[in-house]
Amino acid sequence: MTDRPTDRAATDPAVLERGGDAVLARALSRARWSILWERLWPALAVVASVTGLFLVVSWLGIWLMLPPVGRAIGLGLFFLLTAAAFAPLLTVRLPGAADGLRRLDRNSQLPHRPATAIADDLAVDARDSFAVALWRAHVERALRAAKTLRAGLPSPNLAARDPYAIRALVLVSVI
Repeated sequence: MTDRPTDRAATDPAVLERGGDAVLARALSRARWSILWERLWPALAVVASVTGLFLVVSWLGIWLMLPPVGRAIGLGLFFLLTAAAFAPLLTVRLPGAADGLRRLDRNSQLPHRPATAIADDLAVDARDSFAVALWRAHVERALRAAKTLRAGLPSPNLAARDPYAIRALVLVSVI
């Protein structure tokens, strides 16, 4: 029996591409979630820091020591700080497929960008049998390399955004 489903799957380019699409889709999903977290976490850290600072001021009883006008001014300042902290959340954009493919290719450190190769389409006329055969060989090689595609862990790089570690000071104060 030469026409078993496993033999057909190993030689049929349409089946290979569907399998490659599944592998790529999973890897691309992980990459996009990592990118989203990297974009979202710095904005959330600012909101958490402002909230923590408000809690510290409240738990220390500073509001009770201030006159009513001082409380109103302090509350207004915290309102403005909170609004400014939420502003970066409005500018967070969702990562697209191109962002995910770039991340997969960069983090995998494989030659010839296999993630992008799997997602690409043949640019020339599909009636050119030589070009189609060459393209299939290229995609098959990329599919073999796709098993090692890595999205990597998110690295929001908060230390560069907060060099004095104010977020840590607020966290220790809250604790």
